Amino acid sequence: MSNYARDFSDVTITAGSDTLQINSNDSNFAIAPGSRLFLNGFLPVTVTAGDTINRTLTLATPWPHADQINVPAALIPIGLGDWLLQALENNRAAYEAFVATIEGQEEPLTEVEWSDIVAATLPEFVKRWGKYSEITEKPDYAQGWPAFENVTGTVAREQLPQSVTDDKRTESIAPPVEPEISLAHRLRDYPRMLPVDEAPTDSPNNRREIHFDSVRQEIYFSFEDRFKKMPTTIESRKFAVFYRGLFIRLNSAFTGSIKMKVFPMGNGGNGLPNNPPFITDFEWQTIETTVTDLYKIGEFDSEYFEGIIDFVQIGNGWETLHTDKSYYRSLNGYFDVAFGTLRSPFDTFFLRDDGYWYSEDITPETPNSMGSSWMQNGRTYSVDNASDSNDALRFFSDSYDDFELEIIMTSNLNRKAAVTITNTDPNIIYYSRAHRFITNERIYIKRQNSGAPITGTITIESIRLRLPQYE
Repeated sequence: MSNYARDFSDVTITAGSDTLQINSNDSNFAIAPGSRLFLNGFLPVTVTAGDTINRTLTLATPWPHADQINVPAALIPIGLGDWLLQALENNRAAYEAFVATIEGQEEPLTEVEWSDIVAATLPEFVKRWGKYSEITEKPDYAQGWPAFENVTGTVAREQLPQSVTDDKRTESIAPPVEPEISLAHRLRDYPRMLPVDEAPTDSPNNRREIHFDSVRQEIYFSFEDRFKKMPTTIESRKFAVFYRGLFIRLNSAFTGSIKMKVFPMGNGGNGLPNNPPFITDFEWQTIETTVTDLYKIGEFDSEYFEGIIDFVQIGNGWETLHTDKSYYRSLNGYFDVAFGTLRSPFDTFFLRDDGYWYSEDITPETPNSMGSSWMQNGRTYSVDNASDSNDALRFFSDSYDDFELEIIMTSNLNRKAAVTITNTDPNIIYYSRAHRFITNERIYIKRQNSGAPITGTITIESIRLRLPQYE
């Protein structure tokens, strides 16, 4: 079976089917069971077999996504390394059985010494080459030149009669001996894991490698002449993030029971129906209450809700707010503002395998404030001998202080620096390299110690809101 990655330029599979049809002329000969199929940006699936006659691949489980028609795909034989681990395990078990047999015990030994093999009760001549005089009951052929039929082992050419050596037809030609491939040689075909701090751009030149970036949470698989990035996003969706003054205006006042799933972001339950006091900031919560003549969702008694409203049910109508639109027929309501300019509240978030939703990059073009020692050049900020605790770089206003944020940055500083206003671990830059910080404190980059001013540069790659997954 093949242990090379391969591409298919044109394949088709329908939702719920476990059979993928290869439309192109790309070969599917000798597919390795357990290979991983990468298709159109979806998470990889396992391939169990290939049919070269019908030009198909069989998946381990039915395809869980929508129909994929005439799309490219790639196949990686990740499963081929299993037998190597089994070979190592078999070798270890054989060695332990050998040692246990020598010792005569059921429990394996950790080492074998000569004293364990040669017991004190063995006769002296066993511990050395035996003398001819010590051998008793010698056979007749051992007391003189042996007859040819009594000769065992290998006979040298010089010992053969001349009549035999003259007749070349009597010399047997042995088949060639092929040496067994060593384990070290076999392991060179197994993919090598390499930590990196940037996306690979050069050709792997047929090397089997997996590059991983632990800071940016990215993985790259090598093919013959290029690398492909493994998808790390499980799904994406839009959330309606209500800013101050935004609400949904109902076309007719509602009286009855209302149910909502919300994620307050700094103002608690203010602005929700009946202004519930028990609501906690930065947590997903579901509220139910009874209202009379309600005609605004997001504003109540001149208080405005700030945060995410994910789901609303009033009477027999309900709506999940995940589509960027201004009017909801099931609620008979539309977005409106009490002041300011109406704009879409919908932001796209991405669910990763760590169980959190991450927003798109929210890094501002211009920071909220910069100390006198700082200068900006795009997303790179240089600092020159900043020693005061207030000589800092700040990106957002006070309203962002409690938001949970992910910060990806690279630094080239001469000394340690604080990333947040509290100046405590784990939000400290110790070395010049790429960094990932998760914090719900004010971003306030400054020197860490008053006697150790900082000089150098930092580059902000991204700042994203981070939300926990809801139940």
